[in-house]
Amino acid sequence: MTVSFIGYTTKDVPLKGQRQVNVTLVEDSKTLQEVVVIGYGSQKKTTLTGSVASVNVKELSQSPSANITNALAGRLPGLTVTQFGGGEPGKDVASFAVRGLSSYNSGAQSPIVIVDGVERSLSNLDPNEIETFSILKDASATAVYGIRGANGVVIVTTKRGVSQSKPTVEFKAQVGLAEPVSYPDYLGSADYARLYNQALKNDNPGWETDPAVQSKLFSDEMINNWARAKGDNTDGLGYNIDLFDYAFRPAIQQNYTLSLRGGSERARYFAMIGYFNQDGNYRYSDLNDAYSTNGGFKRYNLRTSLDIDITKNFYVSVNLGGQITDMNESGGGSGNIIFTANTTPPIYPVVLERNGHPSNETYYTDHPNGLLFGDSQYTKNILGEIAYMGYKTTHKINFQGNFVIGHKLDFITKGLKVEGMFSYDIEETHAIDRSIPRKVANNEEYGGYATFYPSEGLGIYATPDRVRYSGAYTPAISNFTVDNTKQNSYQASMAIARVYMQAKLDYQRSFGGHNVSGMFTMHRSQRTIGNEVAYRYQGFAARATYDYENKYLFEANVGINGSENFSKAHRYGVFPSFSIGWVPTEERFMSGTKGWLDHLKLRGSVGWVGNDQGIGRFLYVQYYNGTNASSWNTGTNYNQSMGGGLQEGDLANPDLTWERGIKYNAGIDMNMLNNRLSLSIDAFYEKRWDIITNTGGSDVVGIPDIFGKTSSYVNAGTVINRGFDLELGWNDRIGRNFNYYIRFNAGFARNKILDMMEIDRAVPWMQRTGHRVGEYFVYEVDHFVKDQAEADKLNAMNDGAGFQPWGTLSPGDVVYKDLNNDGKIDDQHDMKAMGNPKTPELQFGIPLGLSYKGWDLSVLFQGAALTSLQLSGPAVWDFPVMGAQGNNMGKVKAMHLDSWTPDNPDASYPALHLGNHPNNKNASSSLFLYDASYLRLKNIEIGYSLPQKLIQKAHLQQVRFYVQGMNLLTFDKLGDVNMDPETGNGNGSWYPIQRIYNFGVNVTF
Repeated sequence: MTVSFIGYTTKDVPLKGQRQVNVTLVEDSKTLQEVVVIGYGSQKKTTLTGSVASVNVKELSQSPSANITNALAGRLPGLTVTQFGGGEPGKDVASFAVRGLSSYNSGAQSPIVIVDGVERSLSNLDPNEIETFSILKDASATAVYGIRGANGVVIVTTKRGVSQSKPTVEFKAQVGLAEPVSYPDYLGSADYARLYNQALKNDNPGWETDPAVQSKLFSDEMINNWARAKGDNTDGLGYNIDLFDYAFRPAIQQNYTLSLRGGSERARYFAMIGYFNQDGNYRYSDLNDAYSTNGGFKRYNLRTSLDIDITKNFYVSVNLGGQITDMNESGGGSGNIIFTANTTPPIYPVVLERNGHPSNETYYTDHPNGLLFGDSQYTKNILGEIAYMGYKTTHKINFQGNFVIGHKLDFITKGLKVEGMFSYDIEETHAIDRSIPRKVANNEEYGGYATFYPSEGLGIYATPDRVRYSGAYTPAISNFTVDNTKQNSYQASMAIARVYMQAKLDYQRSFGGHNVSGMFTMHRSQRTIGNEVAYRYQGFAARATYDYENKYLFEANVGINGSENFSKAHRYGVFPSFSIGWVPTEERFMSGTKGWLDHLKLRGSVGWVGNDQGIGRFLYVQYYNGTNASSWNTGTNYNQSMGGGLQEGDLANPDLTWERGIKYNAGIDMNMLNNRLSLSIDAFYEKRWDIITNTGGSDVVGIPDIFGKTSSYVNAGTVINRGFDLELGWNDRIGRNFNYYIRFNAGFARNKILDMMEIDRAVPWMQRTGHRVGEYFVYEVDHFVKDQAEADKLNAMNDGAGFQPWGTLSPGDVVYKDLNNDGKIDDQHDMKAMGNPKTPELQFGIPLGLSYKGWDLSVLFQGAALTSLQLSGPAVWDFPVMGAQGNNMGKVKAMHLDSWTPDNPDASYPALHLGNHPNNKNASSSLFLYDASYLRLKNIEIGYSLPQKLIQKAHLQQVRFYVQGMNLLTFDKLGDVNMDPETGNGNGSWYPIQRIYNFGVNVTF
């Protein structure tokens, strides 16, 4: 018989024929005695005074993502995860920040990642090889990393063997489908034509009496044909092609791992091999028999560890890991494929109809799959970009090895231990470029493939009864009728090797109710890239902790580090931290709360941090560069040449040193109601000063350009950052078999620039100082021009120069706010901070789950708020002009249906115009600054484990089947903009992130 209750350990009781038994359960202190991995060691959660968050690695496996960074969003309070880079296979790496941003130095905003004690990449790890995953947030937790830990630390440990455990073999197999989570939804041919006519009329007042303009309008008959058309013109009603549906398809994704784990009393072992394969989403990528132009990513993982206790006091450990990755991509790049899909109107074909015309047949010898459509206006073809631009492959090999040797020094004093570690990592990259060179004609860039168009012009595709064209085709570039051949170049990048050495002394002992521990370590890192001068860091770190009866807690940490980025006088820094804690529930006067309050801890910390990232090397050294031969003009016909010489390089700053900061943290941890309810809250404040600032930027005070040299870097800026982290959880059981949990975690961080050496602006609201890092400065839309009378008045202002600098205004055009009331709009006085930074200030997650007998369900909702998105070009503009000559006319979306007309004066979008119209289509307009808040159904997993009675007959320990989904639903505020809220800023040429449906089975022997 099994007896269990929330808050107590489960107990198995043999009945032995008894009808009545008495059972006493023991209070379960597992959640409080849980060990948390921290810098250079671990601590019991109950006595931890720093701010550390951990995630159960099983939860990371519920996200069937190619890159583990994409599985982190919504899992940890205080960790901001964004996938602005898109979802292209092999490039879908999320960026993350711990407690927001504390520096405007863009190269100094990311946390360091420590894997098995060494700074390494997280991206290509398999979740199945990870044992623990933690983030260190406050100075008490990060101080031991000195100048490397100012932006937080991510600590990962990989799996190891288990003492006195029988060998366990686990096999996992997953197969699924991956597809873009959303596509931009452009209007079809009929609506495109209606809005085109509307824009053409807006551009040509008096069009009613202008035959030239009327001849360019789409006819009502053609518009009605498009509204009824199938889309591929087989019905003779015209083309209506959705290029995203044409170009993209779901792709197969596979993941397999096999692991072995076990150990004896003196030896423990773990080994794993893994294989991951993600196909790309392009259709028609296999038209060339010899190669594929589809995107794709393969990864092979290897992990093995061995821990041996040679004697009772002497031990060694070996940990080896490796990843091999192969990435394939289209030779033309995904950006060009997306761009072409975003800009080519739906009224034109992708492949021209083979109409039997004699002059066309000669082309088909070289183009058996058909002639691609294109002309001097639409220079790129979606099929050509996918299938006929060749391909590129990137092969990476990454190997890591740790060797640890340690000895307990109880013969000196009990609890003392010495340990040394040597680590060697190496990475090599081999790239093959077999892309097809592009053609350039009349300053326009074409594909490396031949394109053709009807000799009678593109107008035939808008002419009823002519769309089934029977005439001749003309090459878009004269005499370019055969595709270019692919190039064949090979590049091996310089090997990147890292050697890391560490010696550590640990001490831990109890004297009655007094518990003390200490740690001292010396470490040195050397990273070499080919024949470059080695990159080096070295330093010391120490920690001392004390607690009395797990009630009064104290901890002190210090990191002493040296950085090669600074001169000898400024190379080393000392970064101490101090933290205290109090556990009131251990006090006698709190005994009356035992019935509902299981644990209460109050903690606080303060510490100093530093940062040396985001700059080049040796900026304290003045360089002199060699010059080519020069010609000196000493008069007419007296030019004299001289040999190469020396010239002064960029200006150095021998006083440059690390960014400095101080961090404060206060936290409360609680467990209540037999540990069913848990709550952890942290409030933090950081001030970062001496921020490394490039004085050569246009926004900062520096040396004028006339000086002729790039300004030096200086320590100048100051930023404050404050906010809170929160995690609330409920874990309970109903009856004997139904278990459930729900948690809520959130992290909020808001920064403010106090100083950045900013130039004096003409007006105070243009100052970046006093605002948040990355805040948008835009022209604020006031209203749309009401009528021609208002347009004439505005155009007549400033002696005819107009109220706004972007051309003549007409009814329905945007009018911006004149912030300084000087009667004109300009970029020195009339831009202001609006919206929120791109990096969300608030990110949250809601994981929940339940289990009943063999069934289990896990769900994760994840979201972000206080974040904005600035779009431009084909992502939001009507009929945008693209290309060097400005004659590639883009498309329209549903958002443009509600555009201004005399009959629709309260529209949400201004009057439509064809092509370039910088007044309305302005990349710095608040009209295109959007609230990018969202809520996603990030993950869902449903599993079923076969009954033990059934699988024991086959000598199996567990068999579990499950289905998973990732990025299934998204709720946002973008509406008819129809872009994913995690889209990067810009024109929308962005490979969408992936929605994944997955089926898997886990078998444990």
